[in-house]
Amino acid sequence: MKTSTSFIEKIFSPYALIALNIVIVLICEFLGGGTYMAETGFVHAIAVVFVGLIIIRIFSDYAFSDYILRGFLKIQLTFFLFLGFVHIYEYFAEHVFIMREDVVQLTVMASYFVWLISIFLALGFVFRIYYKKSPAVMALLWAIFALCIVGLIAPSVSDAVVAWFPLWFPKLILTGIVVVGILGIWALKKLAVIMPVFREYSYYAIPATIFLVLASFSEYYESVGVSHLIGASEFQGLYISHYTIYICLSLLLVGFGKLKKPKGIYEEM
Repeated sequence: MKTSTSFIEKIFSPYALIALNIVIVLICEFLGGGTYMAETGFVHAIAVVFVGLIIIRIFSDYAFSDYILRGFLKIQLTFFLFLGFVHIYEYFAEHVFIMREDVVQLTVMASYFVWLISIFLALGFVFRIYYKKSPAVMALLWAIFALCIVGLIAPSVSDAVVAWFPLWFPKLILTGIVVVGILGIWALKKLAVIMPVFREYSYYAIPATIFLVLASFSEYYESVGVSHLIGASEFQGLYISHYTIYICLSLLLVGFGKLKKPKGIYEEM
């Protein structure tokens, strides 16, 4: 049945989110001389707030009971919780435990790779049901996810693991992010064709994927100190990587709203 438009649906229109991101950029760049948001860690809190808004949006006004859509959203919810944890980890690693900055930044970059894998887990669930395929591929993706989680945790708890990684390993992860990002965009386009209910969602999810890849590059270049080489302040790398994530999450905030208002037969469910 149809439901009333929620508060989030009314407030978080694309134009409102553009204005919000502009305000966030101005606050980061000018509050406290452009250092306050980084020094206090509030720059990470903003990302967590965006994640929370997406989770609330998915849960609120749950107007359909379709098995495919429900499974897709459950997987997405799992990984948004993961993303929120990543930014909490980033705050504590930098401001409480005072861990090596390059290790933290590269761990965050690798976590974005895991988040991109979640696209395949969510889309793979839909494709498997739609095409009536074996669950073997999904099992393989979950196994890769489990290995990646171990790889994320190990560098943060052992300096020996950090020393073991070859210098080219971060570039390998970055390459993987680009490849998985391209495949994710292709999968989103295909999904929009075979299941029109996802079409409007894909209009936002595809650019969100691009911004996630850009955020990964920002984290990598922040870890190697590129901001110093181009004469930028030490905080700009942190800000730029988070600006791109804010835009990514803003796009998904709108995109999930489109899934909450499906067309055609789904309107009556």
